[in-house]
Amino acid sequence: MATTAWLAWAAMVMAVALTVTNPFYLAVVVLGVILVAVLAPKDAAGAAGLRVMAFFGASVLLFAALVAVINGSYGEHELFRVPSLRVPEWLGGLRLGGPVTAEQLVNAAIRGLAILAIVLAFATVNAAVTPQRLLRAAPAALFHAALVATIGLTLLPATIEDSRRIREAQALRGGGTGLRQLPGLAVPVVLGGLERSLRLAEAMEARGFAPPPSPPAWARAAALLSAPLGLAGGLCWLYLGDARWVGALLGGVAVVLFGAWLTAASRRRVGNRLRPERLTGSERAAVAFAAAIAALAIFGRAPGWLELGYSPFAGLAWPPFAPLEAGFVLSVVWPSLFLAGRWKPAPRGLPAAGVAEVGRP
Repeated sequence: MATTAWLAWAAMVMAVALTVTNPFYLAVVVLGVILVAVLAPKDAAGAAGLRVMAFFGASVLLFAALVAVINGSYGEHELFRVPSLRVPEWLGGLRLGGPVTAEQLVNAAIRGLAILAIVLAFATVNAAVTPQRLLRAAPAALFHAALVATIGLTLLPATIEDSRRIREAQALRGGGTGLRQLPGLAVPVVLGGLERSLRLAEAMEARGFAPPPSPPAWARAAALLSAPLGLAGGLCWLYLGDARWVGALLGGVAVVLFGAWLTAASRRRVGNRLRPERLTGSERAAVAFAAAIAALAIFGRAPGWLELGYSPFAGLAWPPFAPLEAGFVLSVVWPSLFLAGRWKPAPRGLPAAGVAEVGRP
């Protein structure tokens, strides 16, 4: 599956997980992400990283429950009590501990499930897509930013390998262990990283990976205005209530301005870049489907099309579970249609090292 399709799926999972507050639907999202993670192609390092991120997500879920226990009592269904501490009024009057209610724990579980789904989704993308493929998927205007991010992603494994090699060399020379040996380990690792960075910079400059010319002034102004307009649109959408159309309008203008800057900066870029991946027709349809699901999750609640919300503090009623909403959140498993029966990514086009000349159209 193409890198763009993976990124669209992760963004869709994030949009769905952040807007759904029904624990049953969030459990469906988490199970769907786990299914995709099992089917996703990954090597040994990717599988190990996925396990680490899964453990991290589960730890966040437990930490959310712990915070709910010590963060004071809200709700009517008391389960047990813990020792309490009240902060003086001149420091805010916060009360820690006290009675722990079922509403608190359910609310913490909802937040933890959302974070777990997002962490697992991006961990799956990280395991299935190499940094080089991520770099190939970056737009031309953001190529250098993506290049820096890709080099940063590959820096940690190289540093760990250097540390292991230097430790083995010190052990062969009879070196000991402890804090006294730390300078002898850290200095070669840092110097090796600097030398590797200089060699990489020289090689990239020799191959034409030079800084692009600046975009025109109007494009820079458009990019500068897109951020405050997007922020204002989000605030209007959250706080204006009946006038949410103002927030949607400002957000649309911000997207248009950012797209104009992106187009102008891409056209002015002259130099070498990795040849982008080609999307098949089914992958393009999958990306469009992911964008539609994300938009429906964000904007579909206002007109009442989807009932994805739930508040445990409203009497702790049993969460609803409707077939329409369940099918909607189950759409996060669409990558399994590409991955079922295929455990390795199919070769696509030129290798990741292929470059193409990009100039002004």
